[in-house]
Amino acid sequence: MEILQAIKIALYFIFGGILLFLAYNIVRDNFSNRLNKVSGLMLFFAALGPIFIAFGEIVKPNVAADAPFEESIIYNLYYLWELFFPAFLLFSWVYPVDRLSYLKRPRLRYIIFLPHLFHILLVVVFNNPERVLNLLDVSSGEGFASLILEPLAGILKWLILGFTIILSSEKTLFSIINFIYIALAVYFIIRGRRQIVNRQLRDQSTTIIGGITAAVVLYTAGFLIPDMLALEINESLQAVVLLLTLFIGGGSIIWAIVKYQFLDVTVLVRQSLVYTISSGILVGLYILIVGQADRLLTSFFGEKMTIVNIAFIVVFLILFQPINVQLDNLIQKFFIRRRTDYRNVMEQLSRRLISVFDPDQAREMIEKTLKSAILVDRIYFVLFDDKLQEYVLLPSADYPRRVIINIDDLFLGGVNQLEAPTVFDRMALYREGSALYREMEKRRAQLIMPIKDADHLLGFLALTAKATGYRYNAEDITMLGVISNQLVTVLTNTRLYADSLEKQRLHEEIAMARQIQIDLLPKSPPQSEAYAIGARSIPSLTIGGDFYDFIPKTNGHFGLVVADASGKGMPAALLVAQIQAMLRSEVGSHEEIARILGNINQYVSELTSAEKFATLFYGEYDPGSGRLRYANAGHNYPILVRSDGTTLTLSRGGILIGAFGGAVYEEDSVYLKDNDVLFAYTDGLSEAMNEDDEEYGEERILDFVVKQRHLNPDELIDGILADLKNFDTTDPPRDDTTLIAMKVVKGA
Repeated sequence: MEILQAIKIALYFIFGGILLFLAYNIVRDNFSNRLNKVSGLMLFFAALGPIFIAFGEIVKPNVAADAPFEESIIYNLYYLWELFFPAFLLFSWVYPVDRLSYLKRPRLRYIIFLPHLFHILLVVVFNNPERVLNLLDVSSGEGFASLILEPLAGILKWLILGFTIILSSEKTLFSIINFIYIALAVYFIIRGRRQIVNRQLRDQSTTIIGGITAAVVLYTAGFLIPDMLALEINESLQAVVLLLTLFIGGGSIIWAIVKYQFLDVTVLVRQSLVYTISSGILVGLYILIVGQADRLLTSFFGEKMTIVNIAFIVVFLILFQPINVQLDNLIQKFFIRRRTDYRNVMEQLSRRLISVFDPDQAREMIEKTLKSAILVDRIYFVLFDDKLQEYVLLPSADYPRRVIINIDDLFLGGVNQLEAPTVFDRMALYREGSALYREMEKRRAQLIMPIKDADHLLGFLALTAKATGYRYNAEDITMLGVISNQLVTVLTNTRLYADSLEKQRLHEEIAMARQIQIDLLPKSPPQSEAYAIGARSIPSLTIGGDFYDFIPKTNGHFGLVVADASGKGMPAALLVAQIQAMLRSEVGSHEEIARILGNINQYVSELTSAEKFATLFYGEYDPGSGRLRYANAGHNYPILVRSDGTTLTLSRGGILIGAFGGAVYEEDSVYLKDNDVLFAYTDGLSEAMNEDDEEYGEERILDFVVKQRHLNPDELIDGILADLKNFDTTDPPRDDTTLIAMKVVKGA
């Protein structure tokens, strides 16, 4: 039994000490906050109960029988702990909803303490009525003093008699009062929780309300109801109930503090609390082990072994620190090192953000982190939009519309001057004429968090008040500063990733355009026993501005076209595709080549700007007669090499296509005979340059074709391209290159 008594006393001291420590640190951490002060007051009075009980259990056996400890003033100070009940009711008025802020006369709340103050006065001063009456016994006599004191003493005696009557039933009376206070407090707490919308606060309030409600209900069942009904309850059972009450009530508050940031207690205080709990557990175990060991040794040796006790103390001092550190780490692993440990939060966020390249996903992750770690109510993002080249206030749940910010907005310039998260009220200097300031004011921003790299303001975050109503503390500012730096990296990465996706998309589109362009080119030249044709088109970029085509006509006739649009890449490719479509349409509608080119020129000049033009050669060949009708619209002159080596250039026509509207073109014709070679090309061949800036040139082309006229068209093209490669080693080539070679096998 003595062991159980020692355990009970130790647990009382441990629970009471933890509650006192908790009350002190809660108030010290944020003394200006009403909820902290009320919570600290409630915990302080709750701690007095087990501490006074523990002292009473120690002192009671050593008090003389003729002076019962229960009748002493010191013992009756135990009733100070009953101030917990009005403090608990006061707590229910500020948590989870602050009702006191709506009171016109908030000081009237202290009236709820009067019944319990009266109770303390009653049991401390009037616990022994006879002694008080003896003090008021005034002997009768004469004189002015006697005339005053005797009536006054009589009145006081009647008052004391009334107090004595109340004292005889004070336990039942004040148990009823405490029960009423508990019922009201539970009612206000549960009703207040229904008004909470924020998810984190609901989780927090569930823990607090559930734990405290369970504790007071347990205390009511074990103490108040038996006192009200004058029921006898076993003291051991009541001790167990009291310990459970302290464990559940105090444990729920500790759990809410370390896990859900109840009272916005700093990480340092939460860690200190965990360390205190772990130390208390070790000290309690030590007391039990040493006490039991001392008892066993005494029973074995028949006397106290002082040296053994000293040895136990030395061993304990040696092992206390390392064991306590391990125990502290274990407890922190389950409580502190989660979303409420800022270092852990920043580490986990950094680790997740490294692999995030989607801006929306990154913003969602940061918003979720801030809401869970700091309990921010709302977060607004203002970021620079690369496409718009403007700052944009992004949509949110309560403001679904995007707001474009004037880049010259005064408030935006003020944010650019910040180097760390700053309270919004300090930005009032940039209020004048700022639409952005008014927008932030409307959204009740409380903290501005700039996002800057070395040279630019990438944007900022506007944070509203915490859902708990607390101010941003130094830990919050430090964490937000680190997250701001991480955001710079994230935004840079997402921008680079978006650019890479855009480049990939463009590359895919260009590849698709290249395939379309290839599909628009003839699959193969016309085939006949009377002639042989070879063709090749090599773009400088993925897609080019050159094209060639063979347009079949009736009676075996066909049209032959080679063209070169100004510029390179997609614009040139679009222009030649447009010209190719027009040409096929016009060839099907008209026979006169001059009219065909005139119509195409008019279309292009009307649909495009003057700097968009093309050179074009078009001819129609009649295999039966060997006649080639043609017109040249500013294109490199095709070369006709006769079988004997004489040459002719096909230059008749007009100006290039699309430069000027209303242009007139001329048509001409030549006759091709056996073994004559027609060679057409674009300026990618003639204007190719070597390292000495020397052009390949028309003379070199003419000389090569004349010397190699005996080759078939494909061999001729391959040969001149190989010669060009030796001349100009640039890869890819500087300009698009297109070649057509036609050789008459059987002339007319």
